[in-house]
Amino acid sequence: MPRAIVALLLVAAPLLAQPPGPSGDWPMDEIKSKFGGVYHGLILEDYGDVVKFRIVKRPPGRPTVTLTTTFTAAETDKITRLTDDERKKLRERLAALDSEGAGERAHVAAIEFTQTDWLGKEKAARRYEAEQFVVISGAQDDITRRAVVRLEKIYTAYARVLPPRHQAARPTRVELTDSLTDYKAILKASGVEAQNAAVFFPADNRVVCGSDLKRLGDDLRRTRLHHEQQRVALDKTEKELRELYKGSKDELERFLGGVRKEREKVAAAERENDAAFDAATRRLFAILYHEAFHSYTSAFVYPPLKPDEVKAGMGTGELPRWLNEGLAQLFEDPVIEAGELRVGHADPVRLKKVQDALESKKADGGLVPLTDLLRTGREQFVTTVAGEKQIADRNYLTAWAVAHYLAFGRKVVGTKELDDFLVAVNTGTDPAKAFATLVGQDLPTFEKDWHEYLRKLLPDGSVRK
Repeated sequence: MPRAIVALLLVAAPLLAQPPGPSGDWPMDEIKSKFGGVYHGLILEDYGDVVKFRIVKRPPGRPTVTLTTTFTAAETDKITRLTDDERKKLRERLAALDSEGAGERAHVAAIEFTQTDWLGKEKAARRYEAEQFVVISGAQDDITRRAVVRLEKIYTAYARVLPPRHQAARPTRVELTDSLTDYKAILKASGVEAQNAAVFFPADNRVVCGSDLKRLGDDLRRTRLHHEQQRVALDKTEKELRELYKGSKDELERFLGGVRKEREKVAAAERENDAAFDAATRRLFAILYHEAFHSYTSAFVYPPLKPDEVKAGMGTGELPRWLNEGLAQLFEDPVIEAGELRVGHADPVRLKKVQDALESKKADGGLVPLTDLLRTGREQFVTTVAGEKQIADRNYLTAWAVAHYLAFGRKVVGTKELDDFLVAVNTGTDPAKAFATLVGQDLPTFEKDWHEYLRKLLPDGSVRK
């Protein structure tokens, strides 16, 4: 495989710059982080030591994107709060985004594309440009729209965990196909042969994602048209009823009740359709989120640097492979609820494997020892022959477990301490020594605390007492 390419292998199945700023003319609560980030949105709950917060991003000319997260008192520098009236109005505005559970569907419908060339054909693909990514898609309209919306949300989640530092970096180019034939054609044109469902080209900051989506796209289009026709018919029926029974309020209300029930059936069918889409594309989006994270961090947060450049203060250099792979997995399977994406939970499949591994008595059945994980490179996460899969599996699982603890248990991801750690490892310091400085503990003590955290961790991200 050419050196210029890093192929995705999902063998385990997931502050100094400013995050997204004020959103239009909507007054919002503001949280200023001690790590340099400023976040705008709505305070949902304030428990004193923890604030549950809904980040709201309203990019000019594009639909609103939200992300629910938490801020601890330890990481919060200042909170600027709305008045009661302002908070009430913001709640109403946000609630309107998800009317009848249609928040994401409205977002999907509002996406605007331009046309671009595709596989030698003029204007055969759709193009969408966001601040940090560009989508070029040969897939059908509904599939492309949903992919764009999900990418908008996942990039907001990336920015919460690791705010962008290099705003002028080249956006990720995401290429989507709706057939394996097109996918293979793109790879062949790039001089690549791969069995993977996605390929990341670091030199081009480009992700090519392939899947057989044509049938799903056809089904989505037919279902959407059917629902639109049902709504048009119901609107016509309601108008006729209001004309026919305008002098009889009781009769009108009786017939309108039937219309409302039919509307509810249409809405329920759309929710079922959305759930079916989520199930059918779960693997696709896991791949896309994982690879996009690698691209995002490399371009906007921790670009690769030579040791001399790091020593000269030009930046921290890139994430070590184990941490890059671990963090990428945290974003593979986000919770999508009422059109909103949430991260911070613990993937139940991985969590069970980790907890089973901690109880395993087999020498090769547990997690990778921390000292070994800290010294892994790209090769330890790549499977080229069957015998390497078990090793890669353990490395991925252990990397996920450490990344979850660092990001949500210890909250060191995105801090100056992590910057110092990266500077140290990227200028030749022993990884174990640098890690001990990062966490403020020797490795045996950290490993004991980390394992205890994992044993008590619940799928919702909370920890048993």
